[in-house]
Amino acid sequence: MAILIMCCKDRYEPPVSSPQTGYLVVEGYISATGPAEIHLSRTIPLADSVRLTTEALAKVAVQGNDNSNYSLTESSKGLYTTTVNLNASKLYRLYIKTKDGKEYASDYVKVKTAPHIDSVSWTRDTSGVKIWINTHDPQNNTWYYRWETEETWEFHSRYYSVLDFSYDSDGEINGVKYRRPDHQVDTTIYYCWRNENSSNILLGSSAKLSQDIIHQQLILIPTDDWKLSVLYSVNVKQYALSKEEYEYLQKMKSNSEATGSIFDKQPSELVGNIHCTTKPQEPVIGFIGIANRYEQRIWIKNSEVPNWHYYQSCEFMEIPVDSAKYYPQFTPLNFSGQGRYFGAEGICVLCTLRGDNKKPLFWP
Repeated sequence: MAILIMCCKDRYEPPVSSPQTGYLVVEGYISATGPAEIHLSRTIPLADSVRLTTEALAKVAVQGNDNSNYSLTESSKGLYTTTVNLNASKLYRLYIKTKDGKEYASDYVKVKTAPHIDSVSWTRDTSGVKIWINTHDPQNNTWYYRWETEETWEFHSRYYSVLDFSYDSDGEINGVKYRRPDHQVDTTIYYCWRNENSSNILLGSSAKLSQDIIHQQLILIPTDDWKLSVLYSVNVKQYALSKEEYEYLQKMKSNSEATGSIFDKQPSELVGNIHCTTKPQEPVIGFIGIANRYEQRIWIKNSEVPNWHYYQSCEFMEIPVDSAKYYPQFTPLNFSGQGRYFGAEGICVLCTLRGDNKKPLFWP
């Protein structure tokens, strides 16, 4: 036992090497008729604390085997966009030339015709509210699907506030004051919205069925979660995939979402359809397919989920005005009389600590 206790632990360095600049990562979507959005970045070492390295100043284009060409422009760092109108009878590929002069190209792929979304629905049970996607291809030509979700919900602060801290010339708290000249509630810190995009890879297949029909759960909102405290909306985007792209994404999903236990599948090598033409042996991360994208949005009101008991636990106390500087963590709410005021934790008063007080353009 003494020997075991005294043993040293050596740092494990995985036998994985990559160039200093990392390998190119290609992510995005090309619509048959509409937007093309490609994001370029670089892989990073496992021990690196940098979360994302984008690939800027590249030349990116969608090229057809009929010599057609659609150039993409860099709308933000590493994100390249344009609008295309592709011929379904032709083949297309993605072409990239990075700022260091290297050239990359995907295989030529067919244009997939995606079916429309039949409906986005929801059900409720003891676990919470489940969001479902329902779709089918009457021609039985699709079979493989991917979805992205964009959730938005309105929420309110636990408490109203008419007061704020006042400060001296040195920036120190010296009391409290009304937030507005009319002494009314400041609604800019009471009404807020929060957005959350899908982070997991959402895939579905009907290949094992006799008909191309999908009914699949996409989201679970746990019982009494804050997403349904006022008004909730989700926009679902549907993509059609080739079998090869589906299998590639399945591997990526398995590699990225496994829990790491000894019973999990071992990580598999990701081989996409994008290649470095100037250095063929260099790995490239990514798979490019082309298909129409369809979207559908639904809304759920809090009144539609009776007994949805979302509750934000908050510490609350009464504080002397001349002691305000000793309680900066308690945001002032209103006067309680006799030189005192009520205060509560900032996160329970300032909704902007958890969301954005700018109302989305599509919000009712």
